Amino acid sequence: MERFDYHVHTIYSHDCSFSAAEQLNAAEKNGITELCFTDHVDFDSQDMPISRPPADLRALRRDLNSLRNNHLSIQVKLGAEISLADMAAAKAAEEYVSPAEPDFIIGSVHTVERIDTYFPEYFIGKTKQTAYYAYLDTILKGIKDCSMMSVLGHYDFVAKYAPFEDRRMTLDVSKELFSEIFKDLILRGKGIEVNTSAWWDGSAWGLDVLKFYHELGGEFVTTGSDAHKPDRVGRRLDEAAELAKMAGIPYIATFDRLKPNFHSIR
Repeated sequence: MERFDYHVHTIYSHDCSFSAAEQLNAAEKNGITELCFTDHVDFDSQDMPISRPPADLRALRRDLNSLRNNHLSIQVKLGAEISLADMAAAKAAEEYVSPAEPDFIIGSVHTVERIDTYFPEYFIGKTKQTAYYAYLDTILKGIKDCSMMSVLGHYDFVAKYAPFEDRRMTLDVSKELFSEIFKDLILRGKGIEVNTSAWWDGSAWGLDVLKFYHELGGEFVTTGSDAHKPDRVGRRLDEAAELAKMAGIPYIATFDRLKPNFHSIR
């Protein structure tokens, strides 16, 4: 089975301490067919307490060029994960990334009204419904400002560190918002990511969301571990592919210079 990990970070991301070489070694051990490095390019964090400089994509490309011959069993691609928190952040990220000629771009939301949903303070005074609804609403606004993205990243990032007993992001949070998000993406030829990182060691979720995406016309996904450590590279990708298959989605996509290649899910 081909295994595609299209969401992996390195030391060029502000929140990762591992090199591309270390991540590639892990990918090779875990039988990854194709790996795309997607370090953070965030321009929505200038007024936040933690400095988040955008990834040095030129340096990352140099690293990858020096490593490819040592990992011939893996197709290695250069990508980026850009912030969609608002129009200014999205446009600044696109301008920054474009000269690097990336293969793939994830458009992601991490912050809602300048508060990172990674941190507990985001959830103060919020129910699961209000916290998750606000996150989806931010996605809907953000994707409209970004033409360069290949897929929407982790629609369920808000659930990753949520304090609720049932953390799952489900369709019933807002079928209407999911509908608007997916229709916009599908109309523009964009896909969505099945990101395994929020599942942690619990049960996989997302079948209801993926089925709805397919019902609206969505035909492809990407799969990604969102690995910031070698022991997360490639994690639960087979489950991600199986979820997409169960939802009726026919393809997993990989990318080359922002053009998709479609691989049938069997």
